[in-house]
Amino acid sequence: MIKVVPLKEGDFYEDEVKNFLPIGDKVLTTEIQLAVQPFLIITDTHNTLLDVGLGYNEDGKYKIDELLAKEGLTPLDIDRILLSHLHKDHINGLVEETDSGYVCRYPNAKIYIQRREVAFAELSMDDVSFDYDILDEVLALPNIIWMNEDKGDIDEHFSYQVVGGHSPYMQVFWVKEDDQIIFYGADNLPKYNYLEYNMAFKSDYDGKLAMKWRTEWKIQAEAEHWTVLFYHDMEKTMYNCE
Repeated sequence: MIKVVPLKEGDFYEDEVKNFLPIGDKVLTTEIQLAVQPFLIITDTHNTLLDVGLGYNEDGKYKIDELLAKEGLTPLDIDRILLSHLHKDHINGLVEETDSGYVCRYPNAKIYIQRREVAFAELSMDDVSFDYDILDEVLALPNIIWMNEDKGDIDEHFSYQVVGGHSPYMQVFWVKEDDQIIFYGADNLPKYNYLEYNMAFKSDYDGKLAMKWRTEWKIQAEAEHWTVLFYHDMEKTMYNCE
């Protein structure tokens, strides 16, 4: 049986340059509000993270570390990380700044990155969705597995597909065991209302393409009873499609 554990760092709002600031007691009106919520997938053979979040911490304590501890795990127990794309709210938690420089917070994990997403990031040097200082540190890590194909299997449970939509080479993931199918649509399907309403959203890089995928996924999810994971939904962590 596959176990899914949401690792919610918190609820945030974005300022005009896409800094993610904790909502706290702030009364919000027009700001973009969203959760940041990677997922831990536990199987018989692997502890896998789907994206890694902001690396949000308070008083030097990482929120994700506290949530991992509830499962009896530490970052050292994570042996695989699957990155959907390279925006800061999905990758900054990979590294930690120390007195001697940046170090990987998950040194025992193989980190899977779509190579073409790197090329897009490097061509978008004025895009505030990327933290280029952190990105450079991430891309220099020795434990990266470079992905070059449009789709494929990572192992007997995990598969992926490059779909674009939110960014040109964003990829999504399925986790399957027997009749259980878990789907992570990353920022093409970050909230429940993206599944519910057939429309383009402000966060879409290519709205028509993202809509096409969401329509197809909804039909397939209902037919095959997927469990859909939502990275940015403040209320609904996942949804079992019937």
